[in-house]
Amino acid sequence: MFSTYYKILSLLTKHERVLLCWLVMSMIAVSLIDVAGVASIMPFMAVVGNPDVINTNNSLLKLYKITNAKTTNDFLLILGGLVFVVIIFSNAVKTLVLKYQLLFIHFRLYSISRRLLYSYLMQPYTFYMNQNDAILCKNILQEVSLFCHHVLMPLTQILSRIFVVFFIVAFLVFIDPVLAVIITTTLGGSYLAIYFLFQSRLAKLGDERFAANVIRSKVVTEVFGAIKELKVLNRERAFFDVFSANAYKIENNMATSNLISNLPSYIMECLTFGGILIIVLYFLLVKQSLGNTLPVIALYAFSGYRLMPALQGIFSAVTLLRFNVAVVNSLQESLSGVADVPNEWKTSEVIALPFERKIQLSSVFFAYPSAEFPVIQNLSLTIEKNQSIGLMGPTGAGKSTLVDLILGLLSPEKGSFTVDGTPVTPGNKLMWQRNIGFVPQSVFLSDDSLAANIALGVTREDIDYRAVEIAAKIANLHDFVITELPEGYETVIGERGIRLSGGQRQRIGIARALYHDPPVLVMDEATSALDGITEEAVIQAIRNLAGRKTIITIAHRLTTLKDCDVIFVIDKGRIVESGTYEELRGGSAIFKAMAKSDVQGLKDAL
Repeated sequence: MFSTYYKILSLLTKHERVLLCWLVMSMIAVSLIDVAGVASIMPFMAVVGNPDVINTNNSLLKLYKITNAKTTNDFLLILGGLVFVVIIFSNAVKTLVLKYQLLFIHFRLYSISRRLLYSYLMQPYTFYMNQNDAILCKNILQEVSLFCHHVLMPLTQILSRIFVVFFIVAFLVFIDPVLAVIITTTLGGSYLAIYFLFQSRLAKLGDERFAANVIRSKVVTEVFGAIKELKVLNRERAFFDVFSANAYKIENNMATSNLISNLPSYIMECLTFGGILIIVLYFLLVKQSLGNTLPVIALYAFSGYRLMPALQGIFSAVTLLRFNVAVVNSLQESLSGVADVPNEWKTSEVIALPFERKIQLSSVFFAYPSAEFPVIQNLSLTIEKNQSIGLMGPTGAGKSTLVDLILGLLSPEKGSFTVDGTPVTPGNKLMWQRNIGFVPQSVFLSDDSLAANIALGVTREDIDYRAVEIAAKIANLHDFVITELPEGYETVIGERGIRLSGGQRQRIGIARALYHDPPVLVMDEATSALDGITEEAVIQAIRNLAGRKTIITIAHRLTTLKDCDVIFVIDKGRIVESGTYEELRGGSAIFKAMAKSDVQGLKDAL
């Protein structure tokens, strides 16, 4: 368990660990005040049981004189009032510390979720190739919450209650060491025995819950992403059954964990009653007297009132921690090396890398992690400024990987990638990307206004509506917006642009790529999912930019590349041929094979 505690602390920043130390110190103060509340009951009960003790106890006699009490009853009222004030003060301080504790926990939910999202955003592009979006979302939205409420909160509860137990036991030892050791050993030993009996079971239940939650999150994401196909195929039941099975396992394991957590409380009720009998028998057999037992019985009864919830709370918190070890391990792995979100990251302004002449890749090699062979092999390519080039080749030839290298999402393992002779490196990658507008095959659209989708990532108050309109006009989108959308650019287009046609979505993607007026436009099969008429409208939007921007286009349909100045044919990670559309149509075997495939695809469609 100590390794788990170390991992928990490692998830906190240095500042957060300092805040935790202050919280611990405040808990120590509360524990001392709590013991004072317990101790204050003893003199009160001593006077109730035997008023003559005022004259035989020096401390009580001094207090009696200070209070100017006229009678024993008056003194009892004063003592009772003092006890009541101590208890009120104790609970008031505990309330303040509880507020501090809750603020600490909830703001860690804020800070850790931010750091986790930052950690994911700062990962290289290759990281996302081996990740499931649903799992990343689950970690940020669910597992961080579980960590704060079911790991960090129990940890602070353990600390606070350990101090309470320690100081109360220390006080009881001071009053009667033998009796205190007997009671502490009985109660503490019972809790430890139950914990060690179930600890491995709790860890297994927690691991199963974590794994089932991964599957459940994936199913929920996938079922809504593929809802159209599922409706057509009538396959909703398969996803529903997988979700149900894992949701059942999660809740069953949670219920079992809670049962184990609360199990000792029922056993301890019996032990508490037995403890009172032990005290009475102890005074009968050892002290040979019951005359002075009332104050001690009252003290131990009140101590038990404080001690039992503390011990039960410690046990419940420890079992909760044990159950959620998998959450701690997952977050520690994700947050490794992420100290905090830097302030300058939010406000840094990137200046574009100068681009006046050409983009050049020389003898470039690239292989994906764990891949047996390189995807790009000894590839060299030069793109002049304001040139329009096309990339074509069979599936798996390496076209998209080449584009990802040009986009700066991947870095060559060998060879060089330069812009006007300046190498593009991780240090200036963002400066190069400032020059690029990118249109993917499937354009992401958020459930927001059309203007917000074109200016993706720009806050609403910072959107440049003039730039939005200019980009929309170039993308042949403006007329559609002002004639068919009821609120123009402020029209909310629905999640994933569900209310728009495929061509309209792609033109929004082009407008988005042009919003910042970049000198380079990259099209990665941006028209492959469109019909011929819609594709022609999108291509016309691209033609409007010819000669004014550097355009790099990947396409399966060769007609999409007709207007390119140069077409590069890629096969097995190498450029095997290049030329204009007419040149390649006359002499390229790969070009002819792809053209034949295009014709056959058109026949099949008809």
